[in-house]
Amino acid sequence: MKSVNCPLCHSDQSTPVDQAAWVRCQNCKGMIFPAGDGPKILIAHESEDTSEQIADVLSRAGFSLVRAKHGGQALELIESVRPQGAVLDVALDDVLAFQVIEHLHNHPELKNVKVVLVASVYNRTAYKRTPKSLYGADDYVEQHHIPDMLPAKLSSLLNLGPPPSDIPMSDRLQRIREAEKRGDLTGKKRVLAFAHSIVSDIALYHQAEIERVVRDGDMNVLAPALQEGRRLLAETVSQEDIGDADPIRRAMESLIAVMRQAE
Repeated sequence: MKSVNCPLCHSDQSTPVDQAAWVRCQNCKGMIFPAGDGPKILIAHESEDTSEQIADVLSRAGFSLVRAKHGGQALELIESVRPQGAVLDVALDDVLAFQVIEHLHNHPELKNVKVVLVASVYNRTAYKRTPKSLYGADDYVEQHHIPDMLPAKLSSLLNLGPPPSDIPMSDRLQRIREAEKRGDLTGKKRVLAFAHSIVSDIALYHQAEIERVVRDGDMNVLAPALQEGRRLLAETVSQEDIGDADPIRRAMESLIAVMRQAE
């Protein structure tokens, strides 16, 4: 047993944290990681399952980790722990990933933090293009490539050389995706949560069109992408829960509004 301090609630507690990749804080239920010698990486993802997957993969590769549950918490932790890298969910609810990146670029002591965005891509073949400027991020990884690509991407960005070659593909990947689809949300809230995640993916893969909409308000340039988003949503949730509304367009309009405010 050893005494550790939770980076989220700052409570001290005794825990066998050195015997596992991470443990649950006894106070705030956040994830506490053992202190490591490798570069410190901030994980900001709202999904517990995906955060656990990222943590397992990166801890095996020798990184030192801290996890935020949402964007606002990520900004606080970046200021306090000064990580060398950050792995951000593109679908953060409260503070969007591009706003976190903008904050880093505008901070003289944080502008060199390397950022990798995590895209959902519920249908792995839905987007047949590669993101271009990534809203200022350094790289991106799709969820199904977290086990085999994320450590290598961070190692390359931080000039660490190749990561350990024995990092296995996660045998829990399918269960994680099923858990995400099942979730704790039901009905309309679940529909809106998935719509937000899908639209965040669309924004990552269609940045030029998004910037045009932010600039001149013409949503028609996004019509094919929004239609694909509706199809993906219909594959994930029931039509009864979707009803007559258009949650994909609603989520996109909310995203555009936030991006306009940030300009």
